[in-house]
Amino acid sequence: MRMGVAVVFAVVGVGSIAAPACGGERAFASCSVGTSERLAFIEDRLEARRPYASYWWMGWTGFYGLGAAVQAGRAAAEDDDSKQADFVVSAVKASFGVARLLVWPPSAKAGAAAMRVVDPRDESACRERLRIGEELLRRNARESAARWDWKRHAANVGINVAGGLIVAEGWDDPSRGWRSAGIGIAVGEAFTLSHPWKAPADLVEYEDRFGEVAAPAPTDVSFELAPQLGGVALAVRF
Repeated sequence: MRMGVAVVFAVVGVGSIAAPACGGERAFASCSVGTSERLAFIEDRLEARRPYASYWWMGWTGFYGLGAAVQAGRAAAEDDDSKQADFVVSAVKASFGVARLLVWPPSAKAGAAAMRVVDPRDESACRERLRIGEELLRRNARESAARWDWKRHAANVGINVAGGLIVAEGWDDPSRGWRSAGIGIAVGEAFTLSHPWKAPADLVEYEDRFGEVAAPAPTDVSFELAPQLGGVALAVRF
């Protein structure tokens, strides 16, 4: 019995040793040491942020989707005009939330998938994989920083105030209209502030450890006017 248990532990131990670690030296054996270290850092951080971003996206998409369906159903069954207007406005706002999440999901939700498309078979491919990874770090950081963009918060307030005005003034029910607007603003702020937020710290740590991430190279485009018979021609070189 003891021998059987020992064999099981031995098999499990061998299996765990043989399995290559994500982003480890085995995965980047064809890359230079510096490139390998950068790739390992980026992939580990991108994958670490994936679960929360996925749960955040699924949770808010489900929340808004359910809200749109429930409020639309209540509007269809309601006889009171002001209540019906409030339910319709709420359903429209929730539908907008669903559409926004479907069209612009957080890029952190995909983890390191985009850079893993490139097989690190040689140093050139490793650097291309690294370029994609650094761009993902930048994009995730920009999206996280947008949580504090005043325009985003102003848009949230404006949309909900507009909905409140429709019910308060259009259907002469101020208490219902402004209560609905207040709830909508609170939900919108929770949505914005709970957006995946750790990417800026990841980018700062990466740049502190490995140096500043290079900006994408601009496309080298030149224009030249060349004389031609009967006029001139515009030549574009890129």
